[in-house]
Order: sequence, then structure tokens, then C-alpha cells
Amino acid sequence: MCVCVGGCRAGRFASMTARELVECPVIVGTAGHVDHGKSALIEALTGKNPDRLEVERRRGMTTELGFGELELPSGKLVGLVDVPGHAHYLRAMVQGATGVDVALLAVSAVEGVMPQTREHVRVLELLGVTRMVVALTMRDLADHEIAALAELDVEAFLDGTVFAGASIVPVSSKTGEGLDELLTTLDNTVCSCWSEHLEATAGSGAAPRLPIDRCFSIRGTGTVVTGTLHDGPVSVGDELVALPSQTRCRVRGVQVHGDTQCAVPGQRVALNLVGDGVAGLKRGEMLGVEGRVGQTLRFLMQLTYVGRDGVRAGVLASGTRVHVMAGTAEVLGRIMLLDDEPPIAVGETRVVQVRLERPLPLRAGDHAVILSYSPISLLGGGRVLLSRCRRARVLSAGERALYAALESGDVADGVHAWLALQTLPVAAAGVAAALDLVTGEVEIVLRGLVDQAAVCELAAGGAVLYADASALDAAMDVLAAALSSMHAAAPKEIGFTSGAVAHAAWPGAGNDVAMALIAEGSARGVCAVDGAEVFDPHSAAAAIRVVREAGQRIVALLDEAGLNAPTLPEVSEQLQLDRDTMTRALRELSLNHSIVKVERDVALSAAAEAHAREVVATAIEAAGGAATTSVLREALGVSRKRTISILEHLDAVRFTVLDKESGGLRSLR
Repeated sequence: MCVCVGGCRAGRFASMTARELVECPVIVGTAGHVDHGKSALIEALTGKNPDRLEVERRRGMTTELGFGELELPSGKLVGLVDVPGHAHYLRAMVQGATGVDVALLAVSAVEGVMPQTREHVRVLELLGVTRMVVALTMRDLADHEIAALAELDVEAFLDGTVFAGASIVPVSSKTGEGLDELLTTLDNTVCSCWSEHLEATAGSGAAPRLPIDRCFSIRGTGTVVTGTLHDGPVSVGDELVALPSQTRCRVRGVQVHGDTQCAVPGQRVALNLVGDGVAGLKRGEMLGVEGRVGQTLRFLMQLTYVGRDGVRAGVLASGTRVHVMAGTAEVLGRIMLLDDEPPIAVGETRVVQVRLERPLPLRAGDHAVILSYSPISLLGGGRVLLSRCRRARVLSAGERALYAALESGDVADGVHAWLALQTLPVAAAGVAAALDLVTGEVEIVLRGLVDQAAVCELAAGGAVLYADASALDAAMDVLAAALSSMHAAAPKEIGFTSGAVAHAAWPGAGNDVAMALIAEGSARGVCAVDGAEVFDPHSAAAAIRVVREAGQRIVALLDEAGLNAPTLPEVSEQLQLDRDTMTRALRELSLNHSIVKVERDVALSAAAEAHAREVVATAIEAAGGAATTSVLREALGVSRKRTISILEHLDAVRFTVLDKESGGLRSLR
């Protein structure tokens, strides 16, 4: 693959080696009013015209995004994005500003701050950009007094923004005045940004995301997409998926100012992709790792409503239809206010729900810009707090606590508040997926919450689950209520399978979660576990007592009957025991060896069976070590049928052995 990620195939740095330049994962993006000299400034700084289209060069007006590379005095090589300045191309400006780290604001020294200057700066603020360098362009066309007034105009405007105090450098793209100073100022700003960027991404373990801003085909290479890489690195051979089209592909080549094996977050990247359907990819798609990149139809955001410049803007009402722009994608949607709040006034910031008409790939922490439905103009924007939320707009107290924590940016409070809303324990990976965090970061936060006793830790096989302490108490109450109901519905049951209990108490719980909760219930005394059965030790007491009392009566009757014990149906009839109680009592008596079955429907008490062994042993010894069935029947004093049952039982338990070849004599083993 041979394509510059800036959108051209050859450029100023084509002959430079990697040793002469340091690739810096920082994006510099232009902003400013139409005809304030953005493209001319980029050409003066890089030697390349960022206007790719012939119609742009002919008209002298940027209508599409332009890309390039900028070499700074220190040797850093940064990506460059040039955006349209005309109001009609606001969409393209927003798409280009996505991923910008340092804004290069072009303001004409002749005209000063203009409508698109204001709009572009607002867009940058809404997208979370915090660093700016101002180029006071066309200095050669303005006298000192006009230029000074323009500079004061810029300072006064920026004082009300996050860019207050930004460096302002007078420049002329025509004469070259101030260009070296501008590059030095950009270099210093980029250096500061790079340091923070490295600290934020070091060891994060996040998966890569690439909002596609261009897709084209090169003969002999195939499909190439470009964009600004977010969150994690991407390498040759990586398997990716594009959303929302669900196109699966593999990375065959990576280029960042030249071929490389791996690109890092913050860099302008070109990826050569292979796979079915890759030729159909287009701007607005998001590339990422399957299972670690998602999309949504409903999300929560911190919206700042800016109104419209030059227009007496009204309030923003619930249900307003808008264009939602995030990454390089644009989707129609509606702004929904929460808890029946009044409409949003200009300049107000509010947490709102956004409902989309088509899926939008985004995650918490992303920034979205809101444009009016028609005509297109900037309404506001802000940070995504929760990428997936329920449809209801009336909030519970727990949801209000969660939203407040997300709004404040406190990760620990957010994790705790989210867990408090869950009825079942969750693994750290589940928490991370719900809040769009990195699992390692969430595990650290959860351990801290466990130490504070705010969150409980449960073992589930080889995994660890977490639950809010109050939510876990509620789950135990549900377990107790479920067991009580089950015992009430089946009073003769001693216990129930764990699956049946889990289904009654927590229908949505997986097996690992259910077993962890039952183990917790057993530790707390809410339930008891005996083998495969789970029961309420209080509700089951009556059933257990009935069964055990029945067992005692059965043993007493069999003890009294000795070797002439009645059949089990006769025992049930004599003691007036129902079939279920009789069955459970016999099972318990067999398990504790209180009775011994010698026929299908005949059992002896343990004492009677021990007496039979003594009698048979004595008779065999008296007969010289071997005895016939007749001799043993006479010794036992029971019918021939019962004698055979008893003797076959003693053979089966290897107390005696039958020698059929010697006339059916039995001897002791």
C-alpha cells in the first residue's frame, strides 16, 4: 500500500527517513470562517494544498475535509485536518473536528471574529477539544491598527470559552511572516498534549476504534479507509468489524506517514482492508474489534444548548427532532428531557436522553454534536454519559444517583451506583461493558469498594462476582420469599433442586450467578443445602419432622416384626402413611442404614438384619462350615420364600457364598 493518510500519494516528506522524524499521535485541526485563509495557511506550512477536489481549487473554497502531515521544528510529525469554513458545510466541519487534539483557529486580521468563527469554536468545545493556537491570518492585508483590533476581538471572544488565553500569532501565508513563530507555538502545544496523551493511554488495554472519514480503492492494493485512531492500537493481521454494516474484515496493511506494522491511538491512519463487502464501506462507519465495539439506539448525554448565532433562539423542548453527529457518523434522532423537566434555555447544560432512528456506534466518553433538523445549524452537544439506557424518562432514585455520578466523572461512584441498580451479581467485565470502561480499571475500583464494604464479592466457580451490599440483601430477601412460597405450595417436600430455586427467585440468573447466590444464602442462614436439595430451614422443618416421625414408626414396627416383617405396602397401610411420606421416609431410612431391603417390597430393620446374620453364621458353623437352605430356614424360623430372600441378600452383601455344584451349600466368606 502506498497512500498518505492525509489523502495524497506523495508529499513534502516522501524522501525523509523514519530517523529524521518522530511520529506523534496528535491531530492538529483547522477551524475558522470561510475565506479566512485556512487552506492557504496549511499550504504555506506543509507545501501541499489540502483541497483535494478540482472544484475546491477552482472556486477557492473548501467543501470537503482535507488531510495532510505537518512537520514541527522539534521533528515531530503530526496529522493535519483542514475543515470547510462555510456555514453550508457545517456537517463536514464536525466530522473533521472529531479526534482533533489541538485546534488551529484561523481568524482574518482584516475581518476579525465572524459567525463561523464562533460556530466552529463552539463545535470544538462541544467535542471536548481544550487546546488551541490562533493564527491571525492575512496580516499583510491589514495595517497595525486593524490587526490590533482583530487580535483584541479574538481575545475578547475566547475569554468566554475553554480557549481563554490561547496564543495568537499574526501570520501571512503570502509573505511567510509569523510562520516560524506559529510552528514553534504549535510545537509547544503539541508536546504538552502528547505528554498527557501518553499518560492517559499507557497500559489501558482498550480496544481500537476507527471512525472512517474516507474509503477508496487503489489499483493493485484494494480497499483503503482512513480516519483518526481512538482508544487502542491496530496492527497488520487484526480482525475487525465495521458498524453499523456488520462488515467483517482483516487489516492487510497499515500506514501512518508511511508503512508500519502498528498504529497507536491519536494517529491519522490508513488501513488496507480485505474481506467481503469492504468496498462498500463509507464515511460514518466505525471499525473496531468484534464484541468490544457496540452501537446504540438510545443513549444519555450531558447536553449544552447553544442556540443559534444571530437568531433569537427559543428553548429546546422535549421531543425535538435533530441530527446527531458522533465520530464521523450522522443519525436523525430526538432529544428527550428527563423527569418532565422544563425546556432547556440557551446556555444551559442538562442531562438528556437521545433516541435515534438508526443505530449509532459510540461509547461513554465520546462527544456528540447536535444540529437542528432543518435548516441545518448548530444547537449544542456534549459528552456521552451512558451509551445504552432504558427508554423510560421518569427516573428512579438509583438512576438519578448514577447519572449524577457519571456527570461528575467519578468512576468509583459511577460503578457503585450502577451496581446498586442491578438485582443480580455481575462480573467485572460486565460492569466494564455496561459503562464502557476498561476491565482492569474496573477491577481496581471494585476492590476498593469491597474494602469499604460498599460492594460484596462472591465466588462463582473460578470467577468473581460483585454486588452492591444493599442489592445483595434484597436478593437474599427474594431467596427467602421464594423458598417460603415453594414450601407453602408443596408442604411435604423437604427441599428443591438449585435450578428450581434459582428459577423461582431470579429467573434471569445464569447457573454461576444462581449458585453463588445460593452459597451466599447458605452462609447467611437464609437457606440450607443438603446434597442436591436446597430448602428453607424454617419452612421445611415441619415436612422434615413429619418424615422423620414416620421413619421412627416404620423402624419400630419392623423391629417388632423381626424377620417376619410385613411388606412395605402393608407397613404403609398399618401406619396410615400416604405414599409421598412413605417414600421419603424409606429413602431417609435407607440412607442412614436404619432399614435393609431384602426384596422389592420387603425391608428388615437394621437390628433384624443383624440378628439374621448371627443366626445364619451360627447354623453354618454348627453344620461344619456349610449348610443347606433347609437347615438355614429352620434356624431362621421363617417361610421358605422369606428365607430365600434373606439368604440371597446375605450372598449379595458378601456375607455368605453359595456353592451350587456341591448341592447348594452355603458357607461364610
